[in-house]
Amino acid sequence: MSPPANIGLLAGTAGDIRFEPQPMPAAPGPDGLTVRMLFAPVNPADLLAIDGGYAFALDADAPLGAEGVGVVEQVGSRVSDLSPGDLVLPLDRGNWTRRRALARDRVIAVPSNIDPRQAAMMRINPATAWLLLDASGAGPDDCLVQNAAGSAVAHWVRRLAALRDIAVIDVVRPNSSAAGLADDEHLEATVKVASGGRPVRAALDCVAGDATGRMAACLDTDGTVLVFGHLSGEPSRVRSQLLTGRGLTVRGFSLRPAEARMTPAARDAMVAALWAVAGQGGADLPIRAVFPLAEAERAIALARTPGRGRVLLDLDAISGM
Repeated sequence: MSPPANIGLLAGTAGDIRFEPQPMPAAPGPDGLTVRMLFAPVNPADLLAIDGGYAFALDADAPLGAEGVGVVEQVGSRVSDLSPGDLVLPLDRGNWTRRRALARDRVIAVPSNIDPRQAAMMRINPATAWLLLDASGAGPDDCLVQNAAGSAVAHWVRRLAALRDIAVIDVVRPNSSAAGLADDEHLEATVKVASGGRPVRAALDCVAGDATGRMAACLDTDGTVLVFGHLSGEPSRVRSQLLTGRGLTVRGFSLRPAEARMTPAARDAMVAALWAVAGQGGADLPIRAVFPLAEAERAIALARTPGRGRVLLDLDAISGM
């Protein structure tokens, strides 16, 4: 049996997924594109969406997929800066599908020197790291501390912080094989030593639960904790004495609302800077495995297990569909 012309992967019930036929995109309007999706990572945010735990309401009848990369197949009459064959990153969700109809202003053009598999992971984590650094209040000669130091966001925080002369202190789970300080009852003391006298201005927390309090305890007066993830699945907890005694600020961060507050010029400048860093080498993220879309259940199961590197879906592969 021939595979469907277009198929999407949607959230099911109780943490399951389901495949649903999707309409084929019509010929694009003057400012539109049709895009054939190539690769998409399985991100922690995607797992939360599958499990019904994502922070924002999502359309249950739309494909999953927070990010991905595709190739332009058709362009509208007023699109002059893209051509068939160019790679693009959709700005919006819905990337776990074969083909998409998108407006030109809802995609980012991918430079020709970027590998498509790496490009698939460029939409969320680099921008998140950039804007977290902006929001942190840390500047040259300051320190910040971040947990889940093996994550893709942490990788980009290290890369971008070095360009701003901000020292980064990495924190990992106790007994982790990854490099970093153990997230335990001694964290405040070990961070103080690791800072080497630099002020610890900010903490980037994607774990939540009791980890938020341990991160907050590492900060100097008037420091800021930015909570941007929920790996523990628990509410953030911080001792009130830390808040009052040190004047700390604890607030949440999410990429898409932060981007929505940017001017187009600021967003374009950020994107250009991130592509420049990616093109210099050294910013590539490890890839654990690549699965055809038909084997999405295997891909998701692997993504739920600890391990180094991102799991990718090959959306152009038709194996098993």
